Order: sequence, then C-alpha cells, then structure tokens
Amino acid sequence: MRYSPATNGFYPEEIDYGDSLPGDVIEITDALYGELLTGQDNGKVITPNGRDLPYLSDRPEPTHDELISMANVEKQRRIDQANAYMYGKQWPGKAAIGRLAGDELAQYNLWLDYLDELEAIDTSAAPDITWPSQPAE
Repeated sequence: MRYSPATNGFYPEEIDYGDSLPGDVIEITDALYGELLTGQDNGKVITPNGRDLPYLSDRPEPTHDELISMANVEKQRRIDQANAYMYGKQWPGKAAIGRLAGDELAQYNLWLDYLDELEAIDTSAAPDITWPSQPAE
C-alpha cells in the first residue's frame, strides 16, 4: 500500500495512476494500513506526519462553526419530524376544512407550539442549546 502525507490518502499498488500519483508517496505495510483503518473506524483520525509514517490521533473538538452547522441540521431534523407527524395525522387538511376538534385540535395546537419553539431556537448558541420536548403522541 502507498500513502501520501500531502493528500493524507492511500493508493493501492495494483492501480496504475500514471503521472497523477502524488510525489511524496511512501510505502506502508498492510499491517499498518489495517491498523489505521481500524483506528479510524473506532473514532480516531489518520494524521500525516510529513514524510514519516501516518499515525492515529484523537478527533479534534468541533469548531464553533461546525457546532452551529450540526445544530442547524438537528433543528431541521426535528422540524421535519414534527411536520411529518402532523401531516401523517392529516391535521393541517382537517383544520383547513373545519374538521379538527376536541382532543385532535388540542394535540395539533401542542405540535404547532412545539414547531414555534423549534423555529425560535438560536443555533448560534451551540452547543448550549436546550431543545424543547416534543408533545406526547
């Protein structure tokens, strides 16, 4: 197996890369390759070390921008899940034609309140976000 510190990539020997193979490629053993992949599967990061052999290191803590991005994904996931639940119950359609009443109307309003709470979440505060609890089903 071949490894390039510049690309932090592996290049199997059985593939002909022509002139596109990075110039800093070094040979690594199959045992090291397997160890690196196993470590990566267990949450470690394969880290280049100049022209020396790659090693495993701990995954760095996410940056604030990455935390915000993850919070935005989580917020949208929760919104999508709530909408899917409400549409699955046909509450928006029933409400539009006046067929939603009693317990169904009360539940629909709880879910709409939940959506309002989700929309109000400021994801720039990540990771310090208190997510609202979804209503009981």
